[in-house]
Amino acid sequence: MRKCIQAIVVFVLLFVWSTPSSGWPTNSSYTAAFIRNNDLWITSGTQETQITTGEYIRNPKWSHDGMWVAFTKGKEENEVWVYHMTTKSLRKVGKGQNIQWSPKHSIVAFQTDYTLRMANVDTPSTPIVTTIEDNIGNYAWNPSGNGFLVSTLSKLLPTGKWEDILLYRIGLDTETGTPNKVLLYRIPNQTDDFFAVLTSTFKWSPDRKWIAFIAVPTASLSADSNTLCLLSSDGTIFLKVGTMLHDEEWFNWAPSANQLAYIAGEGREATSNKKLTLLSSLTPMKQQIYTPADKVETGFTWYNDRTIVASRADEALWSIDAEKRPLPKLVKVDLDSGQQAMLSAPAMGFGDYAPVFVEDGRKVAWIRSNRSTADVMLSRPDGKNAHVWIPNLTLGINYYERWNWSEVFQPYGTSD
Repeated sequence: MRKCIQAIVVFVLLFVWSTPSSGWPTNSSYTAAFIRNNDLWITSGTQETQITTGEYIRNPKWSHDGMWVAFTKGKEENEVWVYHMTTKSLRKVGKGQNIQWSPKHSIVAFQTDYTLRMANVDTPSTPIVTTIEDNIGNYAWNPSGNGFLVSTLSKLLPTGKWEDILLYRIGLDTETGTPNKVLLYRIPNQTDDFFAVLTSTFKWSPDRKWIAFIAVPTASLSADSNTLCLLSSDGTIFLKVGTMLHDEEWFNWAPSANQLAYIAGEGREATSNKKLTLLSSLTPMKQQIYTPADKVETGFTWYNDRTIVASRADEALWSIDAEKRPLPKLVKVDLDSGQQAMLSAPAMGFGDYAPVFVEDGRKVAWIRSNRSTADVMLSRPDGKNAHVWIPNLTLGINYYERWNWSEVFQPYGTSD
């Protein structure tokens, strides 16, 4: 009976997907969702609008057309809500976290514990929620928006060994209305040089032939080292690229070239051994480090296929005294020539984090913080005309100087 109901609900969702959009205009890319005093705000240009009052909001995520913002509510960050930009309506979707929008439709997916669910929010009443699959460690929408790539959660067996991680493609059949699951790849849980019990989300190369993800071991080990992996989209080639922290913002493909950049290095302290590394060739694998020997990276973004903007600090041993930990500045890195130029100059006691290009690349935004307060800055791509765009941003979580700013700030038109 449950499977029958599930099939009907998925069929309804697919029918909604095939219908034209409501015709609402797409928002300007000079728009952002952000958190101030724990409430959700929206800014478009210089006009700010407060959306919630007296709540605890985190993790804003834009729908593909900019008509919806999804977010988590509550200090446990386990209630999924959505806000509609035109009607100004707020709707509770359900219990969950790890929000991801379909790249094509007004469908939001999320996990309730280890169960993958999705909801059509473009309805006149309560969002339609359906369960897709249980025992999911992580997932991502496929690029076409008609299904998912998921990884199972490995469990400890009575023998003391861990289960293998299984990667499945889950398609949403438009004829039968039922999810169909096909095994793509089996990741052996433990070898002499590899151990993982779950994965990060998945990121496709621009030509859709490769999938990048982090293989994550148990919690105590993952705090210091994880394995960046590549899998061919047909599941025939699996590559271990290098070690890095479990940070999904620390690996990203170039905008249109099959080049993968990531911040390599082991150790939970972000103050040492964190190097911007470019995987310029996949087979054979060719890597190049762009971080000078006495520096570390705290984040980066692609400007184009040959240019990266990084948040870079002096390398230092860990200190319990925050004032002894160097703060980062923005650096523009030319991948062809190797030339690197300063892009920002924060005042003493402030650092520049989490660069991202907005307004179709015409401006660069970033977080400027002294670890007690934070503002969103905006400038031209060359760093000139820098000014405060969004003042008084709520601080993101800081773990050994690795800051999570995406939980409090997301411009429209950019990914995490």
